[in-house]
Amino acid sequence: MMALASARAVRVRSTRACRRSTNASRGGAVARSAAPPSTGLVLDVFDHALVRDGARKMREINPEAFANEPDWVLEWFLRDRKLDADKASEKCTKYVAWRSNDGYDRVELERSREVDEEAATGKAVLLDETDAMDRPVIYVTLTKHEVETRELARTCKLCVRLVDEALERERAKGAGSSETMMCVFDLRGFTMKNADIDFVKFFIKCIFDYFPKRISQVLLIEPPWVFTPVWQIIKPLMGKYAALVKQVKASEAKAYFKEGSSVF
Repeated sequence: MMALASARAVRVRSTRACRRSTNASRGGAVARSAAPPSTGLVLDVFDHALVRDGARKMREINPEAFANEPDWVLEWFLRDRKLDADKASEKCTKYVAWRSNDGYDRVELERSREVDEEAATGKAVLLDETDAMDRPVIYVTLTKHEVETRELARTCKLCVRLVDEALERERAKGAGSSETMMCVFDLRGFTMKNADIDFVKFFIKCIFDYFPKRISQVLLIEPPWVFTPVWQIIKPLMGKYAALVKQVKASEAKAYFKEGSSVF
């Protein structure tokens, strides 16, 4: 193993509010958030010299796969795998193959007319505003998404494009940025015709395999009672990420944004 065991890390942790919500949600319902709101996922911090050295070792392990990948991609997977270059290489290799083989190349997504058309529905947008932690926010309006009329491939590609744009915005901030994002799902008016389990499975695979630890918090805005059986299906699939999900009223969601925000 090529793990850099000497790294001194600050463990990923959730706040007490996040732990309380996890306990409250064990019965299957999504937990109500309490004020003050949780800040969500907090990332490990590693010595940058160790991260750079680990990324160099990753390139030695698989030079062909990582030839065109920027350092920040390798470094992120390395941090996700606690500086274990072997495990990070394995996970990052799958990410590179997914990008190139499954139609998720960054440049192609940026230029895709089909994705432009999907974005024009307004079902999912990257907000101009950031949240209270200065993280970018992807806002999804479920009533604009109907399973019978959507094309799953387009919806998935829009999802990845928005995540890419959010991360690019974070990188532009330079050192000290959060490097993560918040996702808000507006469930006001939700009915079963808006319940897209296939897309949810894709989204969950993304946050585990391709964008690990990039989603630091998820808000569900006023889910109606018909959403309960949907959540009972989704929650086990989310595993540890289920603890980052908060059900809030629209009035409560204001606490997750900066004072004077126009989002809610």
